[in-house]
Amino acid sequence: MNINQLFKRLTNSEQRTIILGIIITIVASTYFLVWEPFVNSYQQIQNIVTVQKQNLNWMTNAANEVQQLRGHTSKSNTLGLIDESIRNSNLNKVDKRIEPKDKQKVLVIFTNVDFTKLVQWLSKLYNQHQIQVNTINIEHQPISGQVTAKLTLQ
Repeated sequence: MNINQLFKRLTNSEQRTIILGIIITIVASTYFLVWEPFVNSYQQIQNIVTVQKQNLNWMTNAANEVQQLRGHTSKSNTLGLIDESIRNSNLNKVDKRIEPKDKQKVLVIFTNVDFTKLVQWLSKLYNQHQIQVNTINIEHQPISGQVTAKLTLQ
């Protein structure tokens, strides 16, 4: 006996109940197995996009602020950064003179400084503070590797 024959033996009300049950099962299965996961995933993606947009806005604002701060380095800040950088480097015991020049420029004069250490310090100064050499005058000294250097930094 197959299912079709069993179904035909049922009364009309029993057949309608089974058909209604099948329809409800199909609708519920479609909802819980297809529609609800789709809607949940869509909502999760929307939340992620919202958070990412907020992060992007924050990073854009922070980058703009950093650019503004880099562009507004005053003479006293430049002088302070150079002085601090020298004190924290291996040039702190070298005979030197640091003085402000016009606006954003600072004059630094080293006497008998190791050339390699001077170049390393200048590289570090640029990489960390974006302070670069405007003019430089270097004179060789009798001691090997030693120079006298007159720098204008900005």
